Amino acid sequence: MKKLITLAFLAVFFQLASFAQCPISGTLSTCVGNHTYLSVDSSSCTGGVWSSSATSVATVASSGTMGIVTGVAAGMATISYTVGGAVTTTVVTIGAAPAPITGTTTFCVGTTTTLADATAGGSWSVTPSYIATINPATAVVLGISGGTATAVYSVPGGCSVSATLTIESSLLYDSLYGPNTVCSGSSISMSTTATGGSWSTSNATVATVDAATGIVTGISSGTAYISYTVTGGVCGSASDYTMITVDPATSAGTIGGASSVSVGSSISLYDYSYSGSSTTWVSTNPGIATVSSTGLVTGVAGGTVDIEFVVYGCSAVDTAHHTVTVASFDGVAGNVVFDTMFYGNVKVWLITFNPSTLILDASDSAVVYCSGTSVPYSFTGIVTDSYRVKAAIFDSTGTAIPGAGYVPTYHDSSYHWNTANVIYHTAGTSDIGKNVYMRTGTTTSGPGFISGNVMAGADKGTSGDVPAVGLLVYVYDATTGRQIETTITDASGNYSFSNLPVATTYYIYPEAINFATTTYTGINLTTGSASMTAANFKKHNVSKTIVPIPTAVNDIMPSMSTISLFPNPTTGSVKLNWTETANEHATVAVTDITGRQVYTSALNLNAGNGQAVLDLTSLVSGNYVISIRSGLISYTTALTIAK
Repeated sequence: MKKLITLAFLAVFFQLASFAQCPISGTLSTCVGNHTYLSVDSSSCTGGVWSSSATSVATVASSGTMGIVTGVAAGMATISYTVGGAVTTTVVTIGAAPAPITGTTTFCVGTTTTLADATAGGSWSVTPSYIATINPATAVVLGISGGTATAVYSVPGGCSVSATLTIESSLLYDSLYGPNTVCSGSSISMSTTATGGSWSTSNATVATVDAATGIVTGISSGTAYISYTVTGGVCGSASDYTMITVDPATSAGTIGGASSVSVGSSISLYDYSYSGSSTTWVSTNPGIATVSSTGLVTGVAGGTVDIEFVVYGCSAVDTAHHTVTVASFDGVAGNVVFDTMFYGNVKVWLITFNPSTLILDASDSAVVYCSGTSVPYSFTGIVTDSYRVKAAIFDSTGTAIPGAGYVPTYHDSSYHWNTANVIYHTAGTSDIGKNVYMRTGTTTSGPGFISGNVMAGADKGTSGDVPAVGLLVYVYDATTGRQIETTITDASGNYSFSNLPVATTYYIYPEAINFATTTYTGINLTTGSASMTAANFKKHNVSKTIVPIPTAVNDIMPSMSTISLFPNPTTGSVKLNWTETANEHATVAVTDITGRQVYTSALNLNAGNGQAVLDLTSLVSGNYVISIRSGLISYTTALTIAK
C-alpha cells in the first residue's frame, strides 16, 4: 500500500513539473469569426497536441507548438496543450461580433450618408480620412474626395465589423498614367485606375487615341489633350485629362550648297529643313575634304566625298547626304588671318620678284571681304615661278585705309618683301595654306611727330622729280616691331605721323607693291627733340627701289655704311668687306635664276671696318643673286660661281 501511494505521488509530481515546463502564451481573447494565436516553448515542448474544451465556443488547430484559436460563439473555452502525459491549459474568451453595417455605401463628394449597426454600444471610424470622415457616435459620413474608404464599427472587447464606401465625383483625380510626349508616327500607352469609361482626344490632327485601349498615336507636331470619361455614375459624368506633346519625327531634311570645291578652298553647306534635337556634320573621307561643325567644307585632295548631316531626336537618328567633288587645285591659296574680329575689304596681291632685274611685280590681285577673324583667297592657273603674297585693308573705292589698324603684311607675317616667305610654285600643282597674318596696329598718345616726303625720279621728258602720290607709309616701334600708324602720301608726296610717345626709336617704311624699300631706321624721339621732319625717301622708277635720304635729320647722322664682295666670279668662297657706323645684324640670301632661295645665313656686322667669308662651295656653277640686308644696308648684286 505504501508503495502505491509513493508511485501516485511521483506521477502527480512529474505532471506538475511538465506543466511548469510548457506554459501557454498569447492573446487570450478574440471575436466570433476571428483568430488568436497561442504558443508554447518550441525548444522543450515539441510533439504535443492542442485541444478545446468547448468546440461550440472556440476551436483550435495545431501547428506544431502553435495553436490557432478560432471564435465560434460568444463564451469561454479551455484550450489545452498535451505533451507526453503532461497537460497545460488556459482559458480563452470569445466576444460577440457586431452585426453587419447597414446604410448607403455609395454616394457623391460633398454629400453625406448615415451608417448603422444593430449591435449597440460601439463607435465608428473611417480610413483614409482624406476620402471621407465619420462622426464616431452618429455614424454620419461626409464624402471628401473621389475614391474608396473603409468604415469600421468597434464594440467593447475589441470586436469590429467593416464596410467599403465608394465616393464618386465628376472628376477622376490622379487617375491618368503614361508618357507626356510621343513622336509623330509613333504610339504610347495611357492607363487609368478608373473603369467603365472611354478615351478621347481634343485634336485628332495632332494625336489620336483608341477609345477602349488608351493607345495614343502622334500625327503631327503640337499638343493635344487626352481625356478619360466615365458616364452614368451616381454623380453624373466623371472625367480627367492630360496634355500630350507630339514631337516631329526625326528627319535630316536636305543639304543645300555647292557640290564642288577646289583643293585649299572652302564652301558652306546648310540644312534648314531638319527636325531633331541635336546635329553633327561628318566627312566620310577627310583625306578628300574636311567639314567643320558649321558645315564649312574644305578641299584637301582631288576626288569625291560624301558629306553627311546626322540628326538625333525623337528616339531616332536620320542622315542626309551630299556629294562634293574636290577639284585638283592649280595655284596658290590660303587665308588672311586677323588677330581680332574684322569686317571689311581686304586686297591680296600675288607678287613675283625677278632677281636679275631686282623688280617686284604684282602679277595678280583679288579683293575679298572678311567678316570675322579670317577670309580665304586663291590665285589659280599661275605659271611656275617664285611668289610672295601680300594683303592690306582697303575701303570700298580701293583706297588703302590710313591710321591705326592692321599692318599690311606679306606671307607669313613679314612687313618687308625681302624677309617674306617665298612660295616656290610649279604650274599644275597646288600650294595651299599660304596664310597671311595681319598684325593689329596700336593707337598711341604723345608729343612725338615724324614727317617727310617721298619723291619719284623723273620719267622721260620730265624736268625733275615728281611727288609719289598715294603711297602707303607706316611707322613702327623699333623695339617691339609693332605698327603704330599708317598713312598715305598727299598730292605733294608728303606724309606725317603725330601722337607718338617719346623716348622711343621708330622706323619709317613706304610700301609699294613692285618696289623694294629700304627702311628709314633709328629715328629716336626724346623729350628735348620730339620731332623729326625730314624722313625723306627717293622712289627710283627704273631700279624699282625706294631708299631713304638721310639728310636734315635731327638726331641721326647720315649713314656711312658700305659693303663690297669679291672675288666675283668665284669658285665658291666669297669675302665680304664692310664699313658700319653701328653694330648691326644682317641677313645674307642667295637665289638662283628662278628666284628660288638656295642659301641663307645670319651675319653680325660690327661697327667700323670688318670682313667675313661666305662658303658657297655647295652651290653648282651658274649665275646667282646675293642680297645682304640690315637696318642701314640694302645690298644686292649678281654673283657668278665658276668651278
